[in-house]
Amino acid sequence: MDATLIAIVIFFVSLLFNIPLSKFKIPPIIGYIITGIIITAVFHIEKETVDHIAEFGIIFLMFLIGVEFSIEKMKNMKKEVFIYGTLEMLLVGISIGIITHYLFSIDWNVSLIIGGALALSSTAIVLKLLNESHEISKPYGRNALGILLFQDIAVIPILIAISIITNKDLSLSDMISQTIIGFLSLIAVIYLFGKYVAPFILKQAAKTKSNELFLATLFLIVLSASETAHFFGLSYSLGAFLGGMIISETPYKYQIEADLAPFRDLLLALFFVSVGLSVDLHFAISNIFSILGITISVMILKAIIIFAILRPFEKKRVSIKTALTLSQVGEFAFVIFALLAKYSLTDNALLQKFIVAVVISMILTPFILKYLYQILPFFDTNKNEELPTLQAAPAKEHTIIIGYNNIGKKVAHKLTNLAETYILIDRQIENVKEGLKNGDNVIFGNAANKNILESVNIKEAKTAIITTLNEENTHLITENILALNPDIKIIVLSEEDSIEKEFYKQNRIIRVNKDREMAKKIINLFFKLKEENGSN
Repeated sequence: MDATLIAIVIFFVSLLFNIPLSKFKIPPIIGYIITGIIITAVFHIEKETVDHIAEFGIIFLMFLIGVEFSIEKMKNMKKEVFIYGTLEMLLVGISIGIITHYLFSIDWNVSLIIGGALALSSTAIVLKLLNESHEISKPYGRNALGILLFQDIAVIPILIAISIITNKDLSLSDMISQTIIGFLSLIAVIYLFGKYVAPFILKQAAKTKSNELFLATLFLIVLSASETAHFFGLSYSLGAFLGGMIISETPYKYQIEADLAPFRDLLLALFFVSVGLSVDLHFAISNIFSILGITISVMILKAIIIFAILRPFEKKRVSIKTALTLSQVGEFAFVIFALLAKYSLTDNALLQKFIVAVVISMILTPFILKYLYQILPFFDTNKNEELPTLQAAPAKEHTIIIGYNNIGKKVAHKLTNLAETYILIDRQIENVKEGLKNGDNVIFGNAANKNILESVNIKEAKTAIITTLNEENTHLITENILALNPDIKIIVLSEEDSIEKEFYKQNRIIRVNKDREMAKKIINLFFKLKEENGSN
């Protein structure tokens, strides 16, 4: 099928499902997966083509997750990544491997690989949902992130195991040493690139004041980090995460998140469609009871083992929430099952059952996370909620100042003296650097972008002050602010003959006439000088 026709079919069918589903507040992820299932049942589409495009969704997701975390924060996550992650992969993988061996009479080496595949959880779904709900800052979100990061690394030894089984000439010690060298080399290259090269390139792009060039630079950095990881034999997503983590130390963090978020969401939508494309609908219906049995058994077993791992270290409520959050099976399982099928290492019908079971577990995950707090009382009656640990609570009842010009600086200085909380946004990197040097709370970003406004918690702000004189830009910014917070008080700087006067009046925006205020100051100064001269 023609690529353009594929795109038309995918987006048409997804809208067909997601628009009605949204009325029932069902997450779009479900609609995308259903889209894939329907399309593969009706049309013949090369899944490989969609897979390649969809992989970019996970790359951008992991990059933006990396941007959320500094190196310092990652140092504080050693327990979550290496202790919880290692125990989860070993205990869940071995347990499922043993059950698979005896239940389906599969060779030990293959059954343990299947166990490892089913031990993986979905980075794409879990992190997307936790980010959207802002739950990733809570202890259970932190645990989930740590375990998911380790799982990304754990995919490598699973793929090595498949290579060893299929190629007897390969040396195990050589493969392990090459992987370790590759991992260390990746960290070194991305650190040097992210610390010295990327900030310089971003600075030059920001100086052009061109959104297109800045965005193109971001694409270059994200894809370069991913390709570097692939070059060293590691996963694209791991490289993207490390790249994002280094970039998080730069002042471009908020603008990067705002610019890449739409692309991430669009490409993730394609990823979820590709998940649906993995399902043979006729086979699934014919074997629905055995598939549901596999799905429920795997999810319950994973949840129990993850809870048992965390309970000695964490509160009961945190352990339960983490276990439920990671109970599904992840997207990398598809890669592993595809390789097992390619080398005919086990029965294809059984693999197809596992694939459908993985898809069903993914479909259930948005509902589990959406109703997590309603499910919790069945396991824990203690209603004391854990507090966020990764970041400070966002500002509330604060003022947003847009434009770090002379007026913006004076407003910020006055608010500081009055002990008022404010966040200042400016799209010129030189101004941001000057502001940070002066100790002002200024971030780099385009305030006309809704994602930037959301990142400074505009919904909880009490006032917005726009100090720029670009009427068209001011109009767009005020529209976006009012869309997110209709009750906010907005003050704008304007000229006498402003073409936006009517718009400001309709939306109850306070307009400060620059010319009139300047004239008042000159007149006041004139009378002051006159009085001084008269007294002499």
